Amino acid sequence: MKKIFKVLVVLTIVSTGQLFATTGNTTVHAAQIEKPKLVTNKAWTKRLAKAGYVFVLPYAVKGVLYKNTAAKGGKSYSRKLLKKFVKNHTLFKVRKLTTIKNGISVDLISKDGKYKGYTNYVNGIYNKNLFNKDLQPLINAELKVMVAKDNNEPTSALLEQAQTLASELTGKNKQIADTSIKQLKGYLKHSDLSETPVLLIGK
Repeated sequence: MKKIFKVLVVLTIVSTGQLFATTGNTTVHAAQIEKPKLVTNKAWTKRLAKAGYVFVLPYAVKGVLYKNTAAKGGKSYSRKLLKKFVKNHTLFKVRKLTTIKNGISVDLISKDGKYKGYTNYVNGIYNKNLFNKDLQPLINAELKVMVAKDNNEPTSALLEQAQTLASELTGKNKQIADTSIKQLKGYLKHSDLSETPVLLIGK
């Protein structure tokens, strides 16, 4: 005589994001929940990409630059090469900025086209113009504006000071300054990290 067992299968979603089927005292793996979606921040990507090859990786050895080709995905460039990026101030351009839940992934390509990869540290990329001595007064003035905004303090007078400093610059520095002031106003309006002036990336 055959024994008939009635099995109650309970599907539960656990904190690890996996779906399990539980039968009696036995837990059987059934399926996996869809992985977090990668969302490209188009506006931020466009702003950073438009800046061109102005980003260096001063903390590459700590922040790591991962290879993003299908064959090499997930693997970091060698420590020796990362040190070379830092020493030679290798210039990179942002190709895409992606958000993953509370994280950010920045897709980069070197100016010579030899190195492509991504880093999960947005502060790991550094605008080379932050080293420009002529721009230091403006950079400091813009930072004061952002700090005031973040602390819900008045920004009008501080913004005016930054604009005055920008107007005193000439040539390429003036172009960089005017663009930065425009982006700073966008930050004041929206209070969004993605509106951070490109000049201040890494500061």
